[in-house]
Amino acid sequence: MPGFVAWAALVPLLAALERRVRGGASAGALFRLGWLFGFVFFGVGIHWIALLSDVAITVPWLRYPAWLAAAAYLALFPGLVALVAGALARRVPLAWSFPPALVAVEWLRGSGELGFPWFQPAYTQHAYVALVQMASLGGAALVTLWLAVLNVLLWRALGGTARGRAALGALALVLLPLLWGQRVLEAEPPADPAQGTGRMVALVQGDIPGEVKWSGRHQPEILRTFLDESGAAVAGRQPPPMLIVWPETATGSYLRRQLDQSLQVRAFAAGHGVPVFSGFADYGWDSTGALHHFNAAGLFGADGSCGPLYAKRHLVPFGERMPFQRLLPWLGRIELGQAEWAAGNETVLFPSAAGPFACLICFEAVFPDLARADVRAGARWLVNITNDEWFGRSAALPQHAAMAVFRAVENRVPLARCANTGVTMLVDAHGRVVERLPVFTRAVLTAPLPPPARWGFPTPYARAGDWPSAACAGALLVLALVARRRPR
Repeated sequence: MPGFVAWAALVPLLAALERRVRGGASAGALFRLGWLFGFVFFGVGIHWIALLSDVAITVPWLRYPAWLAAAAYLALFPGLVALVAGALARRVPLAWSFPPALVAVEWLRGSGELGFPWFQPAYTQHAYVALVQMASLGGAALVTLWLAVLNVLLWRALGGTARGRAALGALALVLLPLLWGQRVLEAEPPADPAQGTGRMVALVQGDIPGEVKWSGRHQPEILRTFLDESGAAVAGRQPPPMLIVWPETATGSYLRRQLDQSLQVRAFAAGHGVPVFSGFADYGWDSTGALHHFNAAGLFGADGSCGPLYAKRHLVPFGERMPFQRLLPWLGRIELGQAEWAAGNETVLFPSAAGPFACLICFEAVFPDLARADVRAGARWLVNITNDEWFGRSAALPQHAAMAVFRAVENRVPLARCANTGVTMLVDAHGRVVERLPVFTRAVLTAPLPPPARWGFPTPYARAGDWPSAACAGALLVLALVARRRPR
């Protein structure tokens, strides 16, 4: 669906909410309006939960109740937006209360162990590269705020008392960031590929079906596939790529722990003089002697050594770990087919010829604060490895990739995304997709890594973080104080 649809997608909700406020609707009625809106939206949006393969979910019948339960849970947040904005609108204009309520509640939806910022309105604009340059100022939240204000202006232009002024405001709100973003892009045009031969990366899209990867019977063949594709990327290329990247849990094995496989990868890296970065399952013991398993990634150095190891910090709730086990440890004994990984807790920087890079594994690319922490720790480019094969050819694949684009814009650093079945792509520091592979195709994307931004680094977002959400939360408090002093 074109991104401009989001410019007016909230107008029907605003009109319905205003009617209920004027009609003296109860708080419950306001909440139910927002919840119903959200249930329909998220029910359609996350339909791919019902398409999960039998490999992805070990209790197949759960996919349908999980789909509905997830939609019902996520709909609580639009319900809360309608409740807060509508309750304040009894004493202050809805045009004032709705935008900060939306942004503040979206921040809440993306927080904590159940955080799921997927479908934040900002991500609908990923293809409008000039517009999303504002994300470097305030992250995805600023783009969401922009969309909320634009919807309000269009709503007032269609039915308000000052239609002309609202229409002019909407036009200015589109043109100003568009013109500014275009100037930013013109100031730093796409890099000439011929200039970056020393920064080549090779992203291996193995296209390994889940029933093969997780059967436990084909590990040698899978490893051979990745080694052969990597060898083809290196053969006859001078200089060779500075880094070969394999996707999340590339071989479906404990790649660094299984000696025969580890030795093969190390021998390949040393033999070709090219480091290999891969995702894999791993395990280790803590200071108490307890064993923990990790969704991890690590570097096999060009000298044949094993480099740093990174453990995924934000795990998928119910898929990779049962949430809230710190409070209620017995939750970990509930078996819904989850992997029960342990979470990592820190940024890990990996060396490269293009400067240190950090890794975001799969779901982590939808959390702006993780990429921001990595860049503040010293990362000069980002690698996102993922395995979206679970969702087949559904909308989940482009949705996931679209969110990763924002991490590059927010921090003005390039991003290399390597997926088992796609979307594998290279994104420059301004969010332009430089190269991409077709999905569900075994191939290697070999191209120069785009350079970091020449100016504007570190960005205001990298310095200040999610200030738009904090500002909107503060605005709600101010509006609440104003509302207390005003009659209905």
